[in-house]
Amino acid sequence: MSDSPIFIGGCGRSGTTLLVDLLGLHPRISPIYETDFVVPIGAMLARGAPPERVVPRIIALMDTWTAPLPHRPHNKRSHERYVHGPHHILFDRDFALEQTRLLVDSVHAGQGLAGLRRMMNRLFSEHCRLDDKPRWANKTPAYVHLLPVLHTLHPDMTFVHCVRDGRDVACSVVTRPWGPSNFTEAAGWWSSKVLDGLRFAQAHPERHVVVRYEDLLSRPESTLEALLERLGEEDPGAVLDRFRASGLALEGARSGAWEEQFDGKARADFAQRAGPLLEHLGYAA
Repeated sequence: MSDSPIFIGGCGRSGTTLLVDLLGLHPRISPIYETDFVVPIGAMLARGAPPERVVPRIIALMDTWTAPLPHRPHNKRSHERYVHGPHHILFDRDFALEQTRLLVDSVHAGQGLAGLRRMMNRLFSEHCRLDDKPRWANKTPAYVHLLPVLHTLHPDMTFVHCVRDGRDVACSVVTRPWGPSNFTEAAGWWSSKVLDGLRFAQAHPERHVVVRYEDLLSRPESTLEALLERLGEEDPGAVLDRFRASGLALEGARSGAWEEQFDGKARADFAQRAGPLLEHLGYAA
């Protein structure tokens, strides 16, 4: 068994919340999501911007992000139900702001990235303490854009990259108030995010594992068993037993909606922009 960090990310609408919710039913793994403050702070510190520019932005960001704790706003719909809810954060605002002050001290001392690592470890360790579990799985879809920084901060990490047929992603995302507004734009949006994850996989194959959303729905037992083995954990049956006991169900009907919603032009446009990537991931064009 291992207590090394687990990060989960991928293109939005690719099953990241479902996966972290399921992993959080494991007796050793505590799910933490959404902690999207890590992405802008990590990017700023990695660029090496001077403290006078970084510190005010960190303070403002964390003041806003922590304001609603322990509850965070979300864009899930009523039918999207999870055992742990649409987000899951157990530490409170005061604790998070105290860790922010320590991070600011580190930035002023010229140790911003080391300070961010300490901040993440303290926040996530507190979450695990409150959840009475030893290991955390931290999910934020946009982590797919921050992987080199995350690997610098946590060299022993495993990144679980959630992927889904980009055409189904497009059908889901264009109905939302964020992201691309049509299927053609969605092809480029999906591709750019998936490719960021695959670039990391090329550089660090031992730190990257792909979970296909469709496999999680259609073959949950074998998919979770393979993932937990890769994470150094056991007992995948306990995860699904707890999920089923919750009264929720995996909905296979979420896959393949694009075949009814795409017209001929949409199919051709998507294939032109993202066809090779779809095939690379095992999706028939």
